[in-house]
Amino acid sequence: MSCNPIAPQRAVDNPWWVDQAGRPGLKMIESHNSGSNTSGNQAPAPDLMVVGELNVDLILENVNELPALGKERIAGRMKLTLGSSSAILASNASRLGLKVGFVGALGADSFGGYVRDALMDAGVDTSQLLTREHESTGLTVIYTHGGERGMLTYPGAMERLAFEELPLPYVTAASHLHLSSYYLQPTLRPDVPRLFRVAREAGMSTSLDTNWDPDESWDDDLYEVFPFVDVFLPNDEEARHIAREGNLQRAIEKLAAHVGTVVVTCGSDGAIARTGDQQWVGPSLPVDPVDAVGAGDSFNAGFLSAFLRGRPLADCLAAGTTAGAFSTTCAGGTDAFAHMERYQRFELEMLPRASAVEYTEFSRAERDV
Repeated sequence: MSCNPIAPQRAVDNPWWVDQAGRPGLKMIESHNSGSNTSGNQAPAPDLMVVGELNVDLILENVNELPALGKERIAGRMKLTLGSSSAILASNASRLGLKVGFVGALGADSFGGYVRDALMDAGVDTSQLLTREHESTGLTVIYTHGGERGMLTYPGAMERLAFEELPLPYVTAASHLHLSSYYLQPTLRPDVPRLFRVAREAGMSTSLDTNWDPDESWDDDLYEVFPFVDVFLPNDEEARHIAREGNLQRAIEKLAAHVGTVVVTCGSDGAIARTGDQQWVGPSLPVDPVDAVGAGDSFNAGFLSAFLRGRPLADCLAAGTTAGAFSTTCAGGTDAFAHMERYQRFELEMLPRASAVEYTEFSRAERDV
Protein backbone atom coordinates (compact mmCIF):
# COMPACT_ATOMS: atom_id res chain seq x y z
CA MET A 1 0.00 0.00 0.00
CA SER A 2 1.41 3.39 -0.97
CA CYS A 3 -0.51 5.33 1.71
CA ASN A 4 -1.31 4.46 5.32
CA PRO A 5 -5.08 4.37 5.97
CA ILE A 6 -6.67 7.15 8.01
CA ALA A 7 -9.85 6.24 9.82
CA PRO A 8 -12.95 8.38 9.25
CA GLN A 9 -13.24 10.99 11.98
CA ARG A 10 -16.36 12.47 13.52
CA ALA A 11 -16.65 16.13 12.56
CA VAL A 12 -15.66 18.48 15.38
CA ASP A 13 -15.28 22.22 15.60
CA ASN A 14 -12.04 23.20 13.83
CA PRO A 15 -11.31 26.87 14.48
CA TRP A 16 -8.62 27.46 11.90
CA TRP A 17 -8.84 25.35 8.77
CA VAL A 18 -12.11 24.16 7.23
CA ASP A 19 -14.06 26.95 5.51
CA GLN A 20 -17.79 27.06 4.82
CA ALA A 21 -17.34 25.11 1.60
CA GLY A 22 -15.46 22.37 3.45
CA ARG A 23 -12.13 23.32 1.89
CA PRO A 24 -8.92 23.96 3.80
CA GLY A 25 -8.48 27.63 4.54
CA LEU A 26 -9.81 30.39 6.71
CA LYS A 27 -10.46 33.14 4.22
CA MET A 28 -9.57 34.47 0.83
CA ILE A 29 -6.13 36.04 0.81
CA GLU A 30 -5.98 39.56 -0.53
CA SER A 31 -2.93 40.27 -2.65
CA HIS A 32 -0.87 43.33 -1.72
CA ASN A 33 -1.91 44.70 -5.11
CA SER A 34 -5.38 43.18 -5.23
CA GLY A 35 -7.45 44.52 -8.06
CA SER A 36 -4.58 44.34 -10.53
CA ASN A 37 -4.28 41.44 -12.91
CA THR A 38 -7.88 40.38 -12.26
CA SER A 39 -9.83 41.99 -15.11
CA GLY A 40 -10.86 40.40 -18.37
CA ASN A 41 -9.59 36.88 -18.83
CA GLN A 42 -6.50 37.30 -16.67
CA ALA A 43 -6.12 35.01 -13.69
CA PRO A 44 -6.07 36.50 -10.18
CA ALA A 45 -2.61 37.36 -8.86
CA PRO A 46 -1.02 34.46 -6.95
CA ASP A 47 -0.91 34.39 -3.19
CA LEU A 48 2.41 32.56 -3.28
CA MET A 49 5.15 32.88 -5.90
CA VAL A 50 7.77 30.14 -5.90
CA VAL A 51 11.07 30.68 -7.69
CA GLY A 52 13.23 27.62 -7.63
CA GLU A 53 14.52 24.30 -8.84
CA LEU A 54 12.55 21.61 -10.62
CA ASN A 55 13.27 17.91 -10.91
CA VAL A 56 11.77 14.46 -10.64
CA ASP A 57 12.54 12.14 -7.74
CA LEU A 58 13.43 8.49 -8.27
CA ILE A 59 12.93 6.89 -4.86
CA LEU A 60 14.61 3.53 -4.18
CA GLU A 61 13.42 2.16 -0.86
CA ASN A 62 14.94 -0.50 1.38
CA VAL A 63 18.24 -0.78 -0.46
CA ASN A 64 19.87 -3.96 0.83
CA GLU A 65 23.34 -2.38 1.20
CA LEU A 66 24.71 1.12 0.76
CA PRO A 67 25.76 1.90 -2.82
CA ALA A 68 29.44 1.28 -3.59
CA LEU A 69 31.46 1.68 -6.77
CA GLY A 70 31.75 -1.52 -8.78
CA LYS A 71 28.92 -3.24 -6.88
CA GLU A 72 25.23 -3.72 -7.59
CA ARG A 73 22.56 -3.26 -4.92
CA ILE A 74 18.89 -4.22 -4.84
CA ALA A 75 16.02 -1.94 -3.78
CA GLY A 76 12.84 -3.27 -2.25
CA ARG A 77 10.56 -0.69 -3.90
CA MET A 78 10.81 2.05 -6.54
CA LYS A 79 8.73 5.15 -7.23
CA LEU A 80 9.06 8.00 -9.73
CA THR A 81 7.39 11.17 -8.47
CA LEU A 82 7.45 14.96 -8.52
CA GLY A 83 10.62 16.10 -6.80
CA SER A 84 12.48 19.25 -5.75
CA SER A 85 11.87 21.21 -2.60
CA SER A 86 10.30 24.08 -4.54
CA ALA A 87 7.84 21.94 -6.53
CA ILE A 88 6.76 19.87 -3.53
CA LEU A 89 6.05 23.04 -1.55
CA ALA A 90 4.21 24.66 -4.48
CA SER A 91 2.09 21.59 -5.18
CA ASN A 92 1.07 21.03 -1.58
CA ALA A 93 0.45 24.73 -0.87
CA SER A 94 -1.89 24.80 -3.85
CA ARG A 95 -3.74 21.74 -2.54
CA LEU A 96 -4.08 23.57 0.78
CA GLY A 97 -5.94 26.39 -0.93
CA LEU A 98 -3.35 28.99 -1.94
CA LYS A 99 -3.14 30.40 -5.46
CA VAL A 100 0.42 29.47 -6.44
CA GLY A 101 2.61 30.60 -9.32
CA PHE A 102 5.97 29.08 -10.26
CA VAL A 103 9.06 30.27 -12.11
CA GLY A 104 11.71 27.67 -12.91
CA ALA A 105 13.49 25.85 -15.74
CA LEU A 106 12.85 22.44 -17.29
CA GLY A 107 14.40 20.45 -20.10
CA ALA A 108 12.52 19.65 -23.30
CA ASP A 109 12.15 15.99 -22.32
CA SER A 110 9.68 13.54 -20.82
CA PHE A 111 10.73 14.36 -17.26
CA GLY A 112 10.04 18.03 -17.94
CA GLY A 113 6.58 17.18 -19.22
CA TYR A 114 5.99 15.02 -16.16
CA VAL A 115 6.91 17.87 -13.79
CA ARG A 116 4.79 20.41 -15.65
CA ASP A 117 1.76 18.08 -15.70
CA ALA A 118 2.13 17.25 -12.01
CA LEU A 119 2.18 20.93 -11.04
CA MET A 120 -0.79 21.68 -13.26
CA ASP A 121 -2.73 18.78 -11.75
CA ALA A 122 -2.17 20.36 -8.32
CA GLY A 123 -3.50 23.70 -9.55
CA VAL A 124 -0.16 25.53 -9.80
CA ASP A 125 0.15 28.17 -12.53
CA THR A 126 2.89 26.87 -14.86
CA SER A 127 2.54 29.54 -17.53
CA GLN A 128 5.94 31.04 -16.74
CA LEU A 129 8.01 27.85 -16.64
CA LEU A 130 11.02 28.01 -18.96
CA THR A 131 11.86 25.12 -21.29
CA ARG A 132 15.49 24.52 -22.30
CA GLU A 133 15.58 22.89 -25.71
CA HIS A 134 19.09 21.47 -25.34
CA GLU A 135 19.16 20.64 -21.64
CA SER A 136 17.72 17.86 -19.49
CA THR A 137 15.33 18.18 -16.59
CA GLY A 138 16.93 17.59 -13.20
CA LEU A 139 16.72 14.25 -11.41
CA THR A 140 17.31 13.24 -7.79
CA VAL A 141 17.84 9.60 -6.87
CA ILE A 142 16.85 9.00 -3.25
CA TYR A 143 17.75 5.72 -1.59
CA THR A 144 16.81 4.50 1.87
CA HIS A 145 18.68 1.97 3.99
CA GLY A 146 18.26 1.09 7.64
CA GLY A 147 16.13 4.09 8.49
CA GLU A 148 18.50 6.53 6.82
CA ARG A 149 18.50 8.02 3.34
CA GLY A 150 20.93 9.45 0.82
CA MET A 151 20.46 11.55 -2.29
CA LEU A 152 22.26 11.99 -5.58
CA THR A 153 21.15 14.90 -7.79
CA TYR A 154 21.70 15.80 -11.42
CA PRO A 155 20.73 19.52 -11.53
CA GLY A 156 20.07 19.79 -15.25
CA ALA A 157 18.20 22.84 -16.53
CA MET A 158 17.57 24.35 -13.10
CA GLU A 159 21.30 24.98 -12.61
CA ARG A 160 21.36 27.83 -15.13
CA LEU A 161 18.22 29.77 -14.21
CA ALA A 162 19.30 33.45 -14.22
CA PHE A 163 17.84 36.59 -12.68
CA GLU A 164 17.57 38.20 -16.11
CA GLU A 165 15.15 35.45 -17.19
CA LEU A 166 12.70 36.02 -14.36
CA PRO A 167 9.38 37.62 -15.39
CA LEU A 168 9.49 40.22 -12.63
CA PRO A 169 6.04 41.76 -13.26
CA TYR A 170 4.54 38.28 -12.84
CA VAL A 171 6.68 37.51 -9.79
CA THR A 172 5.91 40.76 -8.00
CA ALA A 173 2.16 40.53 -8.66
CA ALA A 174 1.99 37.90 -5.90
CA SER A 175 1.65 38.53 -2.17
CA HIS A 176 4.59 36.37 -1.09
CA LEU A 177 7.88 35.15 -2.58
CA HIS A 178 9.44 31.82 -1.61
CA LEU A 179 12.75 30.39 -2.78
CA SER A 180 14.08 26.91 -2.01
CA SER A 181 17.37 25.11 -2.67
CA TYR A 182 19.59 28.17 -2.59
CA TYR A 183 22.74 26.08 -3.02
CA LEU A 184 21.45 24.15 -6.07
CA GLN A 185 20.99 27.30 -8.17
CA PRO A 186 24.52 28.65 -8.79
CA THR A 187 23.53 31.00 -11.63
CA LEU A 188 20.71 32.66 -9.70
CA ARG A 189 22.47 32.55 -6.32
CA PRO A 190 24.52 35.78 -6.64
CA ASP A 191 21.31 37.66 -7.49
CA VAL A 192 19.08 36.21 -4.77
CA PRO A 193 19.62 39.28 -2.53
CA ARG A 194 18.55 41.44 -5.49
CA LEU A 195 15.48 39.28 -6.11
CA PHE A 196 14.39 39.47 -2.48
CA ARG A 197 15.02 43.21 -2.37
CA VAL A 198 12.83 43.67 -5.47
CA ALA A 199 10.12 41.58 -3.79
CA ARG A 200 10.26 43.65 -0.62
CA GLU A 201 10.13 46.90 -2.61
CA ALA A 202 7.01 45.57 -4.35
CA GLY A 203 5.34 45.03 -0.99
CA MET A 204 5.73 41.25 -0.87
CA SER A 205 6.53 39.16 2.18
CA THR A 206 9.28 36.58 1.69
CA SER A 207 10.54 33.19 2.84
CA LEU A 208 13.66 31.13 2.18
CA ASP A 209 14.61 27.48 2.59
CA THR A 210 18.23 26.86 1.63
CA ASN A 211 18.14 23.06 1.89
CA TRP A 212 21.44 21.21 2.17
CA ASP A 213 24.66 22.61 0.71
CA PRO A 214 26.14 19.78 -1.45
CA ASP A 215 29.60 21.37 -1.16
CA GLU A 216 29.16 21.64 2.63
CA SER A 217 30.95 25.00 2.58
CA TRP A 218 27.99 26.99 3.99
CA ASP A 219 29.39 30.28 2.70
CA ASP A 220 28.43 33.56 4.36
CA ASP A 221 26.90 35.08 1.19
CA LEU A 222 23.55 33.91 2.55
CA TYR A 223 23.73 36.73 5.11
CA GLU A 224 23.35 39.20 2.22
CA VAL A 225 19.86 37.77 1.63
CA PHE A 226 18.76 37.74 5.28
CA PRO A 227 17.85 41.46 5.58
CA PHE A 228 15.07 40.82 3.04
CA VAL A 229 13.78 37.52 4.54
CA ASP A 230 10.63 37.46 6.67
CA VAL A 231 10.60 33.70 7.33
CA PHE A 232 13.72 31.50 7.23
CA LEU A 233 12.95 27.76 7.12
CA PRO A 234 16.01 25.53 7.69
CA ASN A 235 16.06 22.15 9.37
CA ASP A 236 18.07 21.68 12.54
CA GLU A 237 21.27 20.49 10.85
CA GLU A 238 21.16 23.26 8.26
CA ALA A 239 20.58 25.84 11.00
CA ARG A 240 23.67 24.67 12.89
CA HIS A 241 25.86 24.78 9.79
CA ILE A 242 24.63 28.16 8.55
CA ALA A 243 25.03 29.73 11.99
CA ARG A 244 28.34 27.90 12.52
CA GLU A 245 27.07 26.94 15.94
CA GLY A 246 26.87 23.38 17.26
CA ASN A 247 24.23 24.17 19.88
CA LEU A 248 20.82 24.38 18.19
CA GLN A 249 19.32 26.91 20.58
CA ARG A 250 22.25 29.27 20.15
CA ALA A 251 22.12 28.73 16.37
CA ILE A 252 18.45 29.73 16.34
CA GLU A 253 19.17 32.84 18.43
CA LYS A 254 21.98 33.84 16.09
CA LEU A 255 19.84 33.42 12.97
CA ALA A 256 16.89 35.22 14.57
CA ALA A 257 19.08 38.30 14.88
CA HIS A 258 19.28 38.48 11.07
CA VAL A 259 15.76 37.60 9.81
CA GLY A 260 12.20 38.32 10.86
CA THR A 261 11.33 34.79 11.96
CA VAL A 262 13.33 31.57 12.06
CA VAL A 263 11.37 28.32 11.81
CA VAL A 264 13.44 25.17 12.32
CA THR A 265 12.13 21.66 11.68
CA CYS A 266 13.64 19.05 13.98
CA GLY A 267 12.27 15.75 12.67
CA SER A 268 10.80 13.63 15.45
CA ASP A 269 11.50 16.44 17.92
CA GLY A 270 8.93 18.75 16.32
CA ALA A 271 9.64 22.31 15.21
CA ILE A 272 10.78 25.61 16.72
CA ALA A 273 9.84 29.15 15.68
CA ARG A 274 11.71 32.20 16.94
CA THR A 275 10.95 35.91 16.50
CA GLY A 276 13.18 38.23 18.49
CA ASP A 277 12.92 37.15 22.13
CA GLN A 278 9.80 35.06 21.57
CA GLN A 279 9.96 31.34 20.88
CA TRP A 280 7.37 28.67 20.14
CA VAL A 281 8.03 24.91 20.23
CA GLY A 282 5.61 22.58 18.45
CA PRO A 283 5.45 18.82 19.10
CA SER A 284 5.87 16.05 16.58
CA LEU A 285 2.75 14.07 15.69
CA PRO A 286 2.25 10.32 16.11
CA VAL A 287 2.21 8.77 12.65
CA ASP A 288 3.34 5.48 11.14
CA PRO A 289 5.44 6.92 8.31
CA VAL A 290 5.56 5.36 4.86
CA ASP A 291 8.15 7.79 3.49
CA ALA A 292 9.69 10.98 4.92
CA VAL A 293 10.74 12.39 1.52
CA GLY A 294 9.37 15.93 1.22
CA ALA A 295 8.16 16.16 4.82
CA GLY A 296 10.09 19.37 5.44
CA ASP A 297 8.78 20.93 2.23
CA SER A 298 5.26 19.91 3.21
CA PHE A 299 5.80 21.50 6.61
CA ASN A 300 6.75 24.71 4.80
CA ALA A 301 3.60 24.50 2.66
CA GLY A 302 1.41 24.14 5.73
CA PHE A 303 3.21 26.88 7.62
CA LEU A 304 2.98 29.36 4.73
CA SER A 305 -0.67 28.53 4.05
CA ALA A 306 -1.45 29.70 7.60
CA PHE A 307 1.09 32.55 7.57
CA LEU A 308 -0.43 34.04 4.42
CA ARG A 309 -3.85 33.94 6.04
CA GLY A 310 -2.57 36.10 8.87
CA ARG A 311 -2.69 33.39 11.52
CA PRO A 312 -0.73 33.69 14.79
CA LEU A 313 2.70 32.09 14.71
CA ALA A 314 1.60 29.25 17.01
CA ASP A 315 -1.14 28.34 14.52
CA CYS A 316 1.35 28.52 11.64
CA LEU A 317 3.64 26.12 13.48
CA ALA A 318 0.75 23.72 14.14
CA ALA A 319 -0.33 23.89 10.50
CA GLY A 320 3.21 23.14 9.35
CA THR A 321 3.59 20.23 11.75
CA THR A 322 0.29 18.76 10.59
CA ALA A 323 1.13 19.05 6.89
CA GLY A 324 4.63 17.64 7.40
CA ALA A 325 3.35 14.63 9.32
CA PHE A 326 0.55 14.00 6.82
CA SER A 327 3.07 13.99 3.96
CA THR A 328 4.79 10.94 5.46
CA THR A 329 1.63 8.81 5.23
CA CYS A 330 2.24 8.24 1.48
CA ALA A 331 5.32 7.61 -0.63
CA GLY A 332 6.80 10.73 -2.23
CA GLY A 333 6.44 14.35 -1.22
CA THR A 334 3.07 15.13 -2.84
CA ASP A 335 1.00 11.94 -3.10
CA ALA A 336 -0.69 12.35 0.28
CA PHE A 337 -2.11 15.76 -0.69
CA ALA A 338 -3.86 14.35 -3.74
CA HIS A 339 -6.47 13.12 -1.24
CA MET A 340 -7.61 16.23 0.62
CA GLU A 341 -10.52 14.49 2.31
CA ARG A 342 -7.90 12.32 4.05
CA TYR A 343 -6.02 15.46 5.03
CA GLN A 344 -9.09 17.00 6.65
CA ARG A 345 -9.71 13.84 8.69
CA PHE A 346 -6.04 13.71 9.66
CA GLU A 347 -6.05 17.38 10.64
CA LEU A 348 -9.10 17.03 12.85
CA GLU A 349 -7.60 13.98 14.52
CA MET A 350 -4.26 15.68 15.16
CA LEU A 351 -5.56 19.15 16.04
CA PRO A 352 -5.39 18.82 19.86
CA ARG A 353 -1.77 17.62 19.81
CA ALA A 354 -0.62 19.92 16.97
CA SER A 355 -2.04 22.91 18.84
CA ALA A 356 -0.09 22.09 22.02
CA VAL A 357 2.58 24.68 21.19
CA GLU A 358 4.79 25.86 24.05
CA TYR A 359 5.58 29.58 24.25
CA THR A 360 8.62 31.16 25.90
CA GLU A 361 9.77 34.77 26.07
CA PHE A 362 13.45 35.22 26.87
CA SER A 363 14.83 38.06 28.93
CA ARG A 364 18.08 39.79 28.05
CA ALA A 365 19.82 37.96 30.91
CA GLU A 366 18.65 34.60 29.58
CA ARG A 367 19.87 35.47 26.10
CA ASP A 368 23.30 36.38 27.41
CA VAL A 369 23.78 33.11 29.33
